[in-house]
Amino acid sequence: MVRREGVPAYRWPETLLSLFLFILFVCSAITLGAFCYFKYVQQRLLVDVPWYYDFLIATSSITIAFILLILILYYRLLLLPILVLPIAFLLFVFWLIGLIKASIELWGPVGSINDNCQRYVYNEEFWGGKSLHTVARIQQEGMCNLWKTSFAMELIATFVLMSILVLAGHVMMEARRGYDDVPPSSVI
Repeated sequence: MVRREGVPAYRWPETLLSLFLFILFVCSAITLGAFCYFKYVQQRLLVDVPWYYDFLIATSSITIAFILLILILYYRLLLLPILVLPIAFLLFVFWLIGLIKASIELWGPVGSINDNCQRYVYNEEFWGGKSLHTVARIQQEGMCNLWKTSFAMELIATFVLMSILVLAGHVMMEARRGYDDVPPSSVI
């Protein structure tokens, strides 16, 4: 543990933390953009917006705010594992809920998004040319691929948050071992 003006600073593995935060930021930004787009399309079609669209938009936004908070605290040497652990756990649960709901919608029974994509988009005969039908088909393929991409990003974000939990626990355990090696009179 490093000290700065009486404030303890934990030793975080800088490269690993930066990598985790970058991956988490990319996953959050892609998921945020995808579900904002899905919500826009639903509203333009005058169809009800499912609850998990707003849930994943909020979860992605909170995750981006969490990343910014971690960066600010890290560079001020105030990043504490005891602060990271509960927030990362809460975000892990939120991402897991979104992942489960999105997987049910994407890979669920007959009538799921993947089923409809296979049936109506990918298994059609040849299409192409300069027509409105071609533009519509390109849009449909884009929507199907965006669903799969957002699912992959949710899966990666869930895994990265679990890794951040393990990392924060490791940093805390290393700091405790450091306290055990130093006599109590020298720790002030």
